[in-house]
Amino acid sequence: MADSRKRIALKPHMDRIREWVEAGKTDDWIADALGTSASSVQSFRSRNDIYRRERGPREPEVLFEGVLDHGENDGWGLWLDPAVAEDPIWKEHWADVEAVVVKVAEDSIVLEPDAAETPDGDSDGQAWTLVATNGQAEPEPEEAVETAAPKREQGRVKWFDPEKGYGFLVRPTGDDLFVHHSEVEGDPSALSPNGEVEYEVGRNDRGPNARSVRTLG
Repeated sequence: MADSRKRIALKPHMDRIREWVEAGKTDDWIADALGTSASSVQSFRSRNDIYRRERGPREPEVLFEGVLDHGENDGWGLWLDPAVAEDPIWKEHWADVEAVVVKVAEDSIVLEPDAAETPDGDSDGQAWTLVATNGQAEPEPEEAVETAAPKREQGRVKWFDPEKGYGFLVRPTGDDLFVHHSEVEGDPSALSPNGEVEYEVGRNDRGPNARSVRTLG
């Protein structure tokens, strides 16, 4: 059956068509946006040397365009272009997914099917992901690095005010170290002057502080 949509002048839209093609939009998508037929778009591209570039090895196979918005009944979510339902990758790997895991990175938001929600409890080893990025492919995952347990240190209490909820310890180096009552394991009022303590040294925007503080003896 022939496409019944009207033919329009595409020359005024050349820059937009070129941008859309560079962004990976299909002829059907462009035709729908401009209110014309996909065959007209394809013919116009050919006449004006607007070609699709080959996908690089780290680029996604398909781009799903969507927006973060608040639905009328469903609350905040990622709302995708309905045309995604016709994408073969979507049909094969995403059409039946009801729950996802969201991983937020510095330059991307990655959605993965929640293995716990799949019928057999896993995703068959597939690593299909939907990525919302700045136009770049999903970065390769970094290998997990085991981190050593924080080193504990022994010192003594300089002073601690239970009413104010904070005080200072004295480190082996002689430096003062801030301590907040929320970091004391047990009763904070047990921090008496010159009492021996063991702790981890942490840091916040105000400088070094004591964490996981325990009294000794």
